[in-house]
Amino acid sequence: MEFLLALVGGLTLGSVHAFDVDHVAAVSAFASKEPDPRKTVWFGVIWGLGHTVTVLLFGGLSVALKFIIPPIIGSIAEIAVGLFLIGIGIWVLRDIMRKKHVHVHKHTHDGVEHFHFHSHEHAADHRHKHSMFLVGATHGLAGTASVMVIIPITLSQSLLTSVLYLLLFGAGTIISMGAFAYMLGTVSKIAHGRNLLQYIRGIAAAASLVVGILWVGEAMVR
Repeated sequence: MEFLLALVGGLTLGSVHAFDVDHVAAVSAFASKEPDPRKTVWFGVIWGLGHTVTVLLFGGLSVALKFIIPPIIGSIAEIAVGLFLIGIGIWVLRDIMRKKHVHVHKHTHDGVEHFHFHSHEHAADHRHKHSMFLVGATHGLAGTASVMVIIPITLSQSLLTSVLYLLLFGAGTIISMGAFAYMLGTVSKIAHGRNLLQYIRGIAAAASLVVGILWVGEAMVR
């Protein structure tokens, strides 16, 4: 029975936990930059991997050493998450306002010179995935993760069940956030075709800023 609860509880709670507002704000700001669901899905997956690594590490220590993660660590992580969100929001807004850099290229074909105007768009999908991992890892320590993951598994007497719970919790976050990022990529692709992508990105950036400020403020008054 305990084994079954770990299966159902871990996967379900992980799937629900992935949609916390700070998680959604961070992944949305990154994923909205790339109007291709096959690429944006990786932002969600990599965020989930970072989140899972932290949860496995601290959750495993909590079970093995029989202790609860001190609240101060969660508070520090929440402030870090808030600062990340503020930084992400500013980064996206700055990128939106920055004009595309246009280059003039000269080519020679059969002795005839041709001039072409060519713009290089900022290809950030491969450059910022490591940042997404770091944000996910920080999220793993912050907010409700300590309540939904660390406390329940410390009540279990089985190390195997506890580890299984953690793994399935992580799988739930990875699957849910990957699906969300894919959906956002699909929406961004449609918006891009209708010249609305910048509005989508602006909304995502504003949401990241607002949530980040609220997150830091809430953590500071605790």
